[in-house]
Amino acid sequence: MTTDTGNRSATAVNLDAVIQSLPACKRCRDCRRGCDTLLPKCRQCTKAGVECVYHDPGRGALVPRSYISELVDHVRKLEARNNSSPASSVDTPQSASFNAATKAEPVLSGSGLQYEHHFAYAADSYRYLGSESCLLKSPRLQSTFVRSPFDEEDDFVLEWKSTPQKLHELVEEYLECIQPVYPIIDESQRYLSLDVPTDLAPVETFSLNMIYSIACHIIPNTAKRQDARNLWQSSGKQAHYQANCLKYRNLAGKFYDKAMEHVEAATLEPTIDTLRAVLLMAINSLFDPKSGNIGQQIALAARIAYSLEATAEQEDSSTNMAELLRNMHMTIFSIENEIASTLDRPATFPEPNWELCFDKARPAEYMCSLFRLQHRFRNGDSVAKTNVKKLLPRLDEKAELLPVVRIALHTTVLLLDPSWGSAWYVLEAVVSLGGTYTFLTPHWVYRAGTIIIQNMPEIYEGNVIQLYSNTVHVLELSSWKWPSSAALNASLADLMTHMKSKYRPNWADKLRLGDVSI
Repeated sequence: MTTDTGNRSATAVNLDAVIQSLPACKRCRDCRRGCDTLLPKCRQCTKAGVECVYHDPGRGALVPRSYISELVDHVRKLEARNNSSPASSVDTPQSASFNAATKAEPVLSGSGLQYEHHFAYAADSYRYLGSESCLLKSPRLQSTFVRSPFDEEDDFVLEWKSTPQKLHELVEEYLECIQPVYPIIDESQRYLSLDVPTDLAPVETFSLNMIYSIACHIIPNTAKRQDARNLWQSSGKQAHYQANCLKYRNLAGKFYDKAMEHVEAATLEPTIDTLRAVLLMAINSLFDPKSGNIGQQIALAARIAYSLEATAEQEDSSTNMAELLRNMHMTIFSIENEIASTLDRPATFPEPNWELCFDKARPAEYMCSLFRLQHRFRNGDSVAKTNVKKLLPRLDEKAELLPVVRIALHTTVLLLDPSWGSAWYVLEAVVSLGGTYTFLTPHWVYRAGTIIIQNMPEIYEGNVIQLYSNTVHVLELSSWKWPSSAALNASLADLMTHMKSKYRPNWADKLRLGDVSI
């Protein structure tokens, strides 16, 4: 039985590897465009409305990708049929982000545990969700409509004039908030200066506009760090803040579109500049997941990194190049494992080969080390999990870490120890000044909120309403940027109603904080 399970696991892994190694299609090769591994067509052929074909050297002929798609579907059906007790299909919450039913496919892992693969269709491609992801475990499966603040705030206009000073502020914002944890930018580059040269190469123009785009996504939150008067008020809808976020996202989209005009030239050869370009797209996808398939972006970055690291080892590269590759390796590992822990996905990129580092002065290594612990915990047995817990650094009760690292620390503690005490620290960290949210943040907030609600008899009533209010505010603030957060927020309200009827606390329907009442 063990052998059979192992064989099936190997088959599943090999199948994914085959899909990832599909060659570029004929059209993308002829047009010298970057090609992806989507089935049954790549993105470029889908947009053009033509059949996607590639040259099969074994046959010596052109083969349509739709044929490969049919083979993949057939193999997965056989895998599902061979499982001894296949789990039933589960649909994901329907929202603007997930606008088609998911497909569930049971697969047995080598450890004998049973998992399900779920594929949700979003932004013209399928996105993978593990069966333990919050969206699948959330009981609120129906779609949740979120009205844009533009509908009610037409008089609110984002006044932003493009001047060298304003653009440089975006660069500074990126270097202050993103570069410390994802150190992929060479800060000596000329395009980062206040006076940007007019003769930038395509890859420099691409990188600069991606930096502008990413900075626009984080400014609405980091502005609160700069001005304490902008602390959240007790307004549930926060329409002004939401409108500000969405209009900055609109500005981010314009910079992103400008960057995409140069994406082909920026990713033409497997160089360090190409790797940086792909990682910038992946970082942007953390804030705007519809802008690209972050899973494929990280997979592409991993393949380029493998090639560059092998070449650097053979040629004994310079110290600067070795440091850049080291930083990019950390970045790939961190992003892939942040997604893996949140959405219950597999992560295949190897751990860095240096020691764990929890030095507050080295935030990138600190955060990468946290994701290394998450990776070991997810993939380890009971003994390994116990050992990982011993390696955890202390909670950051004095807010000495960068906000993004502090959130990562407390979510790591929650993953390893899903208690209401751990949830408390997550919900405290996400509302602290300067917190930077990605589309993954609401998932951890929802997890923490459900743990608080399920343990509310053990928690002082004043803390229950405060922590629940924190949860609701973050999910509500996130829902207009990432609509799936609205489904999580609705599920949380349902859970609160259910648990109040179960425990019947004496404070039921009496607690209120701002416009949040329970």
